[in-house]
Amino acid sequence: MKKQIVIATNNANKLKEFKSLFENTPYEVLSLGDINFNGDIKEDEETFQDNAVIKATTIHKFTNLPVIADDSGLIINALDGFPGVNSARFMEGAPYSLKNAAIIKMLEGHSDKSAKFVAAIALVGLEPFPQVFIGEVKGMITSEPKGEDGFGYDPIFFYPHKQKTFAELTIKEKEEISHRGKATALLFEYLKEHHF
Repeated sequence: MKKQIVIATNNANKLKEFKSLFENTPYEVLSLGDINFNGDIKEDEETFQDNAVIKATTIHKFTNLPVIADDSGLIINALDGFPGVNSARFMEGAPYSLKNAAIIKMLEGHSDKSAKFVAAIALVGLEPFPQVFIGEVKGMITSEPKGEDGFGYDPIFFYPHKQKTFAELTIKEKEEISHRGKATALLFEYLKEHHF
């Protein structure tokens, strides 16, 4: 029988990515819907790590199952790290097509288009203390969105090694190189080492 682990997200795309990552593992991934959690979690910390830990701890208290929570975002060098931890809350309620257009506009006149995606994954409920795993991937912001796959800022995040935006990659290609893929690889290593 598979062990249950909760992914603390209501984001269908994120859930799909995590379920794909956990495909051949001894874990059954549950969503917040599966455990009937519909409360609000305040994510007002200054780092991705702290926000991930808050999320995971809150859900673990609710369900008592081990919980994985991630907080991730886009950091743009020419904009002093903006949108950073506010990546999801930037222009809240607006579709990402508008958010992406706004970011392209903000970078007009900047020669430096470098950026990175960062993901912090917190694991709570297997050890007395939260474990945090961090992954990042460097790229550039494009001058126009490209690609139909992916979500969020993926269409404007260009990955030089593949000469494609994240939205032009398949889910498997993206897993191999993405910030979330890297952080999840560290998480799996940890689970394996500790026989969880």
